[in-house]
Amino acid sequence: PRSTPSNSSAASDVYKRQTIDRQVLRNNFREIKRLLPPSVSVGAVVKSQAYGHGMVECARVFAQEGARFLVVSLIDEGITLRESGLEEPVLLMGGIWPQEAQDCIRYGLTPVISGLQPLKALSRAATELNQEARVHIKVDTGMGRLGVPMEEWREFLNEALSYPGVVLEGLMSHFSVADSPENSDVAYTMQQMEVFKAIVEEVRKKLPHLKWIHLANSAATLQLPQTHWNLVRPGLGLYGGLRIPQINLQEAMEVSSRILHIKRVPGGRFLSYGRAFRTNRETLVAVVPVGYALGYLRSLSNRGEMLVRGERAPVIGRVCMDLTLLDVTHIPQVELGDPVILMGGKGKQRITVFEVAQWVDTITYEVFCILGGSHPGQREYVN
Repeated sequence: PRSTPSNSSAASDVYKRQTIDRQVLRNNFREIKRLLPPSVSVGAVVKSQAYGHGMVECARVFAQEGARFLVVSLIDEGITLRESGLEEPVLLMGGIWPQEAQDCIRYGLTPVISGLQPLKALSRAATELNQEARVHIKVDTGMGRLGVPMEEWREFLNEALSYPGVVLEGLMSHFSVADSPENSDVAYTMQQMEVFKAIVEEVRKKLPHLKWIHLANSAATLQLPQTHWNLVRPGLGLYGGLRIPQINLQEAMEVSSRILHIKRVPGGRFLSYGRAFRTNRETLVAVVPVGYALGYLRSLSNRGEMLVRGERAPVIGRVCMDLTLLDVTHIPQVELGDPVILMGGKGKQRITVFEVAQWVDTITYEVFCILGGSHPGQREYVN
């Protein structure tokens, strides 16, 4: 029978605990802010549960630090922020469905518009509610996802300005490879910037009092000051998922668990599914109650590492749905219930998000979202 380790404070602590350091979030915001002139505001991206860090709490931190916008993707996220007491402008990067227009206005949310149908719905809703609908128009300068095609933006803008009750507050676009150092990608980023710049100059002739113009994500915010205009949209940098020389960004998230079971296994034994690992000596195996159902990906099998008593313990065998095996033979005095750090730690004794991303051949965004946001277990905030 499974028992709760005596040194665990609560049952939810046994499986997966996520610890978010508010002071690190503050530090990252301030590091980004210090690079900006006073004329440039920050729109803090907190979509998708703040990349797994918890949307509402992160939004509160960034609002306290002076974020001019809180940036989300979906209207449900915006409503959650409003119902949690946050009053800062909320930008809906994913836009809205037409049927969400009235709620968008009622909750004072600002959608990004890429097509006419949501715009028409907002105009109708604004008329019915006797309120204004504030919107930002997105132009596709090369991302190829949301946004008005750059060949059509003039016609779109003229029609957008004809809808009663709709206030065009901002103009924006989005980079696709601003974080890449490859020469061809740098050239593409510069091309996107120049296309957007030309559009901005033309729009300003028609709308000289346009309030917000924004293009820069984290990478552009930190490395391309010519892309700042008067609003930037850092996301990954706020959580420490970027490495930029001379900028002190830190990871705010730690993910941990505890040892559920320990046993000695003779040499020559297969471990876990698929017989993907075989012991070559007597091995002390620790079982951790976290697997891919809790975001510890199967692709970490025989590749990942965790920290036990400050030492790195390799993952051995296939990561299972709810369990992962570690080789702790080299770690003295390992006991049932010992804390295990899946990602995080202090100083040199640390498993970084960059390492985890490298082990599974992905990006830090995905690691934060999956390991932090997928069934976060007990999420706590410190500092």
